[in-house]
Amino acid sequence: MLPKRLKRGPRLLWTLLAVLIGVSVLPLVVSHYFLIGINRDSLETLEKKYLTRSAVSIAAEVQNLAASYVQQLNKIATGVKISASLLGAGKDPFAYAAETNFIVNYTTTDNDILALSVVNRAGQGATAQPAGLGPEVQSELNRAFTVALSGQPYAGSFQYVAVLNQPAMIIAVPVADSTGAVIGAVEALVSLRRISDRIRDEGKAGVTAFLADRSGRVLIHSQPALSIQRPLVSHLRIVQEFMKAPVRLTQSYPDQQGGQKVELLGTVAPVGSPDWGVVVQKEQKQAFSSVRKMIRGTVQWGSLALLLAILVGTVFAHKLSEPIRILAARTRDIASGDHAARVEVTSRNEIGDLAENFNIMSDAIEQSMAQLKKAANENNVLFINAVRMLAAAIDAKDPYTRGHSERVARYSIAIGKHLELPPEQMRNLRISALLHDVGKIGIDDRILRKPGALSDDEFEVMKQHPEKGAAIMGGVAQLIDIMPGMRYHHEKWAGGGYPEGLVADQIPMQARIVAIADTFDAMTTNRPYQKAMDMKYVVEKIVSFGGNRFDPDVVEAFVRAVRSGDIHPEEQIRGAA
Repeated sequence: MLPKRLKRGPRLLWTLLAVLIGVSVLPLVVSHYFLIGINRDSLETLEKKYLTRSAVSIAAEVQNLAASYVQQLNKIATGVKISASLLGAGKDPFAYAAETNFIVNYTTTDNDILALSVVNRAGQGATAQPAGLGPEVQSELNRAFTVALSGQPYAGSFQYVAVLNQPAMIIAVPVADSTGAVIGAVEALVSLRRISDRIRDEGKAGVTAFLADRSGRVLIHSQPALSIQRPLVSHLRIVQEFMKAPVRLTQSYPDQQGGQKVELLGTVAPVGSPDWGVVVQKEQKQAFSSVRKMIRGTVQWGSLALLLAILVGTVFAHKLSEPIRILAARTRDIASGDHAARVEVTSRNEIGDLAENFNIMSDAIEQSMAQLKKAANENNVLFINAVRMLAAAIDAKDPYTRGHSERVARYSIAIGKHLELPPEQMRNLRISALLHDVGKIGIDDRILRKPGALSDDEFEVMKQHPEKGAAIMGGVAQLIDIMPGMRYHHEKWAGGGYPEGLVADQIPMQARIVAIADTFDAMTTNRPYQKAMDMKYVVEKIVSFGGNRFDPDVVEAFVRAVRSGDIHPEEQIRGAA
C-alpha cells in the first residue's frame, strides 16, 4: 500500500496545482480582462451621462430663468394695460407707474433684477437702475426697447455689468393697449449670478464648465478669470458643432493645454432661448483613471493568487486523499441545494477535524437558509404591499410637490423632540408627516391648483383628502401606526375640524403635531394665493390659536423649537418669485 500512495502523491500534487491555477487564478485573470473592457465601457457611459446631465441641467436652469422673467415682465405689462383701461382716456399709465414708483418693489425684493423700466414709446415712464451701467449696457437696453416696440419679446443679450461685478442678460416685452397696439415696453437687466455660481460649482474634480454663445465666445466660465476675459473657444470641435447647429451632443475631442495635446470628453446642451450653449467637459485621462488602477490591481492580485495557489498546492496536496474526494462530493451536494448532506467522521486526525467542521458548517448553512427563506417571504409580502400602495397613489395622480411634506416632516420632528417623544413615536411621526397630504392625489387638479379661495362645494371636496389618504395607505398593515397623523391633522382642539370633528385628547398626538407643522409651512412659504408671512407674525398667530385650533402643550413645544433654532423656514422657499 505504501508504494502506491507514494506514486499517487505527485500525481495529486500536480493535478491540484493545475486545478488551483486553472479554476481560481486563470478565471480571475480572464474575467478581470473582460471586466476591464466592460467597466471601461460602463465608465465611459456613466461619465457621458454625468456630463450630459450636468450640461442639460445648467441649460434648463438658464432657460427657466429667462422664461421666468419674461413671464414676470408680461405680468407687469398686463398690469400697465389694465391701468390704462382704469385710468381712462387722456391719462398716461406710464406716468402713473412713475408716480407710484411701484417698480422699486421688484428691484428691492428680487436681487436678480438689477434694473427695470416701464416706459412708453417715447421712453418716458418709471425707471429704476443703478448708476454707471456703461454705454454698452445702455446701448443694448435701447436695442431691446426697439425690438419690444415692434411687438416682439426680447431675451438673450449677455452683458457683464462691471459696476456691479455681475453677469447679466437683458429681457424686454411689449406693452399693448386694449386694441392690441403697442404703447410701450417693460425691460429688465437680470442678474446671472446664480448661473455663474452653478457653473463654478460644476467645475470641480477635473470638470470644466462654461456658457458660450453661437459665435463661440465664452460668456460664463467655471474659472472666474476666464469669465472676465471671455475668450473664444471656437477651436473646440464640440463648440464648432454647436455653432453649426444648436443640438445636444456628447463626444471626445482634442485640445491643447499647457502646450500639450489632451483628449477631452464633453457635452454641449443648447439653451434654446437665449441662443446659448452649455459645455461640460473632462479630460479623458482623469475620467478613466480607475481603469488603469483596475489593471494594476488585476496584475498584482493575480500574481499573488497564483503564488498562493502554488504554495498551498505544494504544501497540502500530498496530505489529501480519499476524504477530500468525499468532501468534494458533499460540497457539490450542498451547491446543488442538498443542504442536509453530511460527511461520516471516521478518523481522528486533521482530516477528521475537517470533516467534523464541514458537518458543523453544513448545519449552519441549513439553518441560515431556513432563516433566509423566512426573511425572503416577509420581504416579499412587504414588497407586494408597497407595490399596491404605489399603484394606488399613481392611479390617483399626485399633483403635490415633495417640498411641502418634507418641511412639514422636519418641523414635526422638531416639535416632537421638544415633547420628548420616544424614538418609535418619532419614527412614526416622521412618516405620518411625510404622507399627511397623500390623499390629495385623489383631488381634482383644478381644485388643488386654484389660485383663489375655494367655493363651498370645492372645499367639501378638498376636505376629503385625509380620508382618501387613509384609504390609500389603509391596505398596508405595516403603516397602521402612521394613520392618525394623516387622517386627523385637520381636526381642531376645540372641535369643528374634519373629518370626524374630534375634540381635545380625542385627537391623536401625531395629528396635533402635524397640524401645527402644516400650518406653519403654509404661512411661511409662497403660495399662488398668498406670499410668505413674517416669521414673528406666524409664531404669534399660531400661539393665538392655542386652545382653539391647536393643543396648547404642543404649541408650547413648537415655540421652544422655534426659540432653539430647530424650526426655521427655508429662505429659498420664502424668497421664491
